[in-house]
Amino acid sequence: MIHFKNKFLFILTALLIFVSAAYCGDAYDFTLKDMRGNVVRLSDFKGKVVFLDFWASWCPPCRNSIPAVKNLHKNHGPDSGVVILGVNAGEKQATIEKFLKKEGIDYTVLLGDNNVMQKYGVSGIPAFFIIDQNGNIAKKHVGYYDGLEKEWDKEIALLLKQE
Repeated sequence: MIHFKNKFLFILTALLIFVSAAYCGDAYDFTLKDMRGNVVRLSDFKGKVVFLDFWASWCPPCRNSIPAVKNLHKNHGPDSGVVILGVNAGEKQATIEKFLKKEGIDYTVLLGDNNVMQKYGVSGIPAFFIIDQNGNIAKKHVGYYDGLEKEWDKEIALLLKQE
């Protein structure tokens, strides 16, 4: 067992391990169906920044984040180089459709499954991933709070500048 003489060094080491594990590497190239039954692969969006939102209609923080995700979609039109994908956390399609209609969600929503959530290490929702143009996870956010969308905007803008 490793002994640290300094608590700060231990905390810093643990934080660096967590951050590097959470944000490095290739994003899992999932294949999921959208609400119309079309097959969608993450790799279909190579060359674009992808914003993934893992959510469920029964989740209060997820519901609170929906206006911000809708606004992100509105601000990044089809020619912006950004794709917004909502990945539902395993609810029935009828439940999802009712929620989408009620909330006026018009970005692509996928029927998620436990495998995809496990591959992304999603243990709590909402969980947001920003994936760069090369298919690498650039940023991960778990949970939602007012103002988080400003961070999303900055992170996406930085990736778009790197093109």
